[in-house]
Amino acid sequence: MKKFDSRDNSADVGQDVSGLWGLLAHVVTPTTIIAALLVYFGSVRTNITYSSLGVDQSVLGLSIQDYALRSVGSTIEPLAMVLLALLIALPAHALLVRHMAGHQAVIRWLVIELGLFGFAAVLVGVLGMMGWVELKVRAPVAPICVALGVLALGYSASLHMMINARPAGHTAEPATVRAVRRAVFVALLALLLLWSVAGYAQLRGAAAVEQLRSDPTRLPGVVIYAPQRLYLEGLGITESPLPDADAKFHYRYAGLRLLIRSNQRYFLLPACWATTPQARAIALPDDPSIRLEFFRVTTHPACPPAQ
Repeated sequence: MKKFDSRDNSADVGQDVSGLWGLLAHVVTPTTIIAALLVYFGSVRTNITYSSLGVDQSVLGLSIQDYALRSVGSTIEPLAMVLLALLIALPAHALLVRHMAGHQAVIRWLVIELGLFGFAAVLVGVLGMMGWVELKVRAPVAPICVALGVLALGYSASLHMMINARPAGHTAEPATVRAVRRAVFVALLALLLLWSVAGYAQLRGAAAVEQLRSDPTRLPGVVIYAPQRLYLEGLGITESPLPDADAKFHYRYAGLRLLIRSNQRYFLLPACWATTPQARAIALPDDPSIRLEFFRVTTHPACPPAQ
């Protein structure tokens, strides 16, 4: 019977992981990676949100800090789930390795089950990516399936190598080949994780727009005073000429909602934007010649039913 020593294998895995992490740390710092990811996820969410409202994010002129702050809600939940899974998986793996020598039959069965699960998950994910299988779930199911499948296949292969010790005199796998293989495996998992979180950020951006549609009071109201006619059009916007000819402002516009202030401009929506597909976003310069008053909206506007 082959003698199995889990400590040697665990030490090799630890050395490979630490070596890979050391290489990455010399190329880019962890802080740079985290900042870049936050900006990317924030950009994904912002693009989905504002494009759904008819505004391209390029005209917003958002800063890197703006994108990073907008990504927090889209990254905390999935990353917290990943960290929780790691907290559970690491002790479970240590317990499995500790009792592996006396339960090799159970481990062999586990290897087979993990391999079958991994193959099925990768197959479903790939078919979903190619559109051959319709996954009717509001979640990035396809990349998640592929990531889980790759993880299961990799762990199954690792367990298989651990319980099948090489006979004496057999040439072991070169350390360079092993390090490259594991580096590719880690890189693939990281890429699939990024893909999944980006898909989740897109869903959060779309969900934010749906929340605004269902509850228009989420956006603050705006009243505009202007010295000349602005010809603002949109369902719910009202234009009122002011009677005092000697006043600085001659026109008052109500029925507007503030979407965002960015790039020295105010981006506004008509009060009834959620009830008509023809609603247009309005951009006004942050100019002292006009006066804007903001207020909290507590009641829904009297709008016609959504078309």
